[in-house]
Amino acid sequence: MEINKKDIKKILFISLSNLGDIILTTPVFIKLHEEYPKADIDVVTGMAGREIFAPHSAVRNVFVPERPRSFDKRLEELSRFRKNKYDMVVDMKNSLIPYFVGAKFHSGFNLNIQKLFFKKTLHKMEEHLNKIKNMVENPFRENKFFIPIAISEKEYIDKNFLNTTKKVIMNPGAKNHMKRWPASKYALLADKLIKELNVSVIFTGAKEDLEIVNAVRTKMKKESINFCGKTSLGALSELIKRSNMIITNDSAPLHVASAVNTPTIAIFGPTDEKKYGPLSKMNAVLKPNKKCRPCNRSGCPKGLHDGCISDVRVEDVFNFAQQILKEEG
Repeated sequence: MEINKKDIKKILFISLSNLGDIILTTPVFIKLHEEYPKADIDVVTGMAGREIFAPHSAVRNVFVPERPRSFDKRLEELSRFRKNKYDMVVDMKNSLIPYFVGAKFHSGFNLNIQKLFFKKTLHKMEEHLNKIKNMVENPFRENKFFIPIAISEKEYIDKNFLNTTKKVIMNPGAKNHMKRWPASKYALLADKLIKELNVSVIFTGAKEDLEIVNAVRTKMKKESINFCGKTSLGALSELIKRSNMIITNDSAPLHVASAVNTPTIAIFGPTDEKKYGPLSKMNAVLKPNKKCRPCNRSGCPKGLHDGCISDVRVEDVFNFAQQILKEEG
C-alpha cells in the first residue's frame, strides 16, 4: 500500500529496553523523522531510553511501561494507544501491539528471512532497519545514530578531560558476567598500553560496574583515570567521542562508540559479534576460537570466571590497539 507522507501525522515508535539495544534502534527513529518531518512521534521504551528520546524535538511523549505489569495494565496501555489514533506504528520488539493499535500503516511481525532461508546473520541495526524498508526511501543509506549531548554535559567533560597524550577508554563491565574479559587481563593490558605506548587509560561504566573497575585498577601497577559511575549517557558519549579508542566488552559503551564513530576494539565471548559488533569505521573484534560459540548463554559449564572469553590473549588485544593508534595518527 502506497504511503502518502502528508497523511502521516502521528507515529508510535516502540523501541527496546536495554541501553545498548535502544541505541541500535535510533537509526530507525532518525529515518522515520527524516521521512516524515512533520509527524509527532510517541516512543515506548525502557527507562534508559527516556534520556535518549525525550530531548528530540519530534518526540511528543515517551512511555516507559511498568515492569512487571498485570494483564489489565497491558490492556489499559493498548486502549490508550488506540485512542491516540496513530497513522503509523513501528515496532522493534516484534510484538502484537501494531495489530491492536489500529494504525493504517505498521511494521507488522517481521521475520528475519535472511536467517531463516539463507542462514545469513544480520547486524541488529540492519535487522531493525529492515522493518521500515517499505515505509522510507533508502533505509540502509547514510544511517545515523542519535544520542543527545547537552551543553552542560560537554562542559563537564571540558572541565575533567585531559588534553595530554592519547587517551584509551576501557570498559570492563557487562551485565552478563560471561561477557566480561577477566579483570587481571584488563589490568595487564592497561599497564602495557601506558608503559609502551604512553597513553592515558580512562575507565568507564555505570555505577553497577564499580566493583569490576575497582578490581582492574587494584591489579594495575600504573595510574589510571576513573570515570565509572560519574557520567550521564550524554557525557559518556562526549568522553568516548574525544578519546582515541575504546576497548570494551559487548555492552552499551560499545554501541555508544559506534554512534560517535570512535575506533573500537570489542572483546566477545558467548554473544555473536555479527549481530552486536562495532560499527565505527575503524574497529577490531577479538573472540575465542571455540566451536561452541556464539551460544548466547548467561552461564557456562566451565564456571563464572572461566568462560570462553578468558581465552582472548592480552598480546593480541595490545597488537590491535597499537595498530589502530598508529593508523589513527
